[in-house]
Amino acid sequence: MPRTPGVHRPWWILLGSCASLFLLMLDSTALTLALPQIQRDLGASAEELQWVINAYLLAMCVLVVTFSRLGDQFGRRTVFLAGNALFTVGAVVCAVAPSAAVLIAGRVLQGAGAAAMLGLSLAIVSNAFSDADRPRALGIWTSVSAVALAVGPLVGGVLIDRLSWRAIFWMAVPIALAGMAVTRWQAPNRRDPEAGRRLDPLGLLAITFGLGALVLALIQGRAWGWGSPLTIGMLAAGLASLAAVWPIEHRVAHPIIAFDLFRSRSYLGATVAAFAMVGAYWAVMYYQPQYLQNVLGYSAVEAGLLILPITVPMVFLSTVAGRAAVRFGVRPTMTTGMVLGTAGMVLLTRVGGADDYGTTLFPAFLLFGIALALVYTPMSTAAMEALPRAKAGVAAGVLAMNRLLAGSLLLALTGAVFTRAQAADATAGPDTAFTDALARSTWVLVAVMVLGTVGTWLLLKGTQTDATRDHVATEPPAPQDLHHFATRHHL
Repeated sequence: MPRTPGVHRPWWILLGSCASLFLLMLDSTALTLALPQIQRDLGASAEELQWVINAYLLAMCVLVVTFSRLGDQFGRRTVFLAGNALFTVGAVVCAVAPSAAVLIAGRVLQGAGAAAMLGLSLAIVSNAFSDADRPRALGIWTSVSAVALAVGPLVGGVLIDRLSWRAIFWMAVPIALAGMAVTRWQAPNRRDPEAGRRLDPLGLLAITFGLGALVLALIQGRAWGWGSPLTIGMLAAGLASLAAVWPIEHRVAHPIIAFDLFRSRSYLGATVAAFAMVGAYWAVMYYQPQYLQNVLGYSAVEAGLLILPITVPMVFLSTVAGRAAVRFGVRPTMTTGMVLGTAGMVLLTRVGGADDYGTTLFPAFLLFGIALALVYTPMSTAAMEALPRAKAGVAAGVLAMNRLLAGSLLLALTGAVFTRAQAADATAGPDTAFTDALARSTWVLVAVMVLGTVGTWLLLKGTQTDATRDHVATEPPAPQDLHHFATRHHL
């Protein structure tokens, strides 16, 4: 039945948005279980396997703020649908990829599309509902996010074992098309009349080149030689380009990164916690499924089940963590989570025992999963409540960029340590070399988590004030201030 012009059904809009969100959450967890099979089927090198994940993260990282701004300027539905289309094309390219290089190209397309989906999904939903219905809609949106993240390993494992790793990408196509159809049918194409009409191409170029060069050098360092002119030159060029971001962003009217945000200690503390926790998450989710399958001999389905202690606590403990943050304060709640996460990382440095899963991996995964719930739930709230409402959109975008940057850089850094350690231990046999390299590279995550824990405690405020609690409880958030929910559970 055709829709009456000008009449929009908000619950249909929520359905279309949730379809896109579901895809992004599944991609965060399901694909990592497919890496061993991808490596065997395509003959991918260790460096190419890292790029399968890192190309996606980098594309999202450098484009998420830009696409959010483009949505404000030219219509959120238009840019959101374009992102969905790009993600779908990338999924098809990945599904039919005959080589690792083509798969990586498809992942770049997916990452670019995901940047628009991530930045605009809930912005569309939050503007579709009345103040009375918005809290319920946000609760459903968040629940879909958490559930998809939790079941992703199991869904991925079943698809890989029963069909192929390519099924993960084919599955995305009908879901994305259905979500696009519903969104196109029901969602209005709203803009922000106060949004600036100029972007920051020089800043975007400096960030893109800098991050790309830095990650490229870290991933390809073993193949090129760590002391080679190419590796050193690429590292130097990347660092120089990133250093140039500071003066560039202070000279443009609409910067991609608003450095003034970091003058707020609470925002900086939330950023530090997010960088450490999310970076550790991506590194763990990259290497541990490979260890479970390639070294311990589990199937993809079994590995998907065994990795659930990392993702499932988010579903059951998010509400508890939110209440704890209100009662005891965000600093003790988040710091407790960071301590538990650090303990989990320390346990993961002890891999290699006779009963690795029962004695080491399960308690480590569970500690880290509980830590994710304790940190992630109050993190966005701590960051956003520290700033004026007018800064909400850009603050959420920078926080999202920080999380994606953390995943990309820490995956590349732990990968550099891993490949160097694995090469040094090559004579010990592939399983022993992999296990030893995994243990050594995890110490990088331990160090980052320790620094993140200290930063969280020192920078965050001790408790929420009564005024802040009253403000949060009684004043409904404006639609433009809800952007931060859009990335609350995306790791």
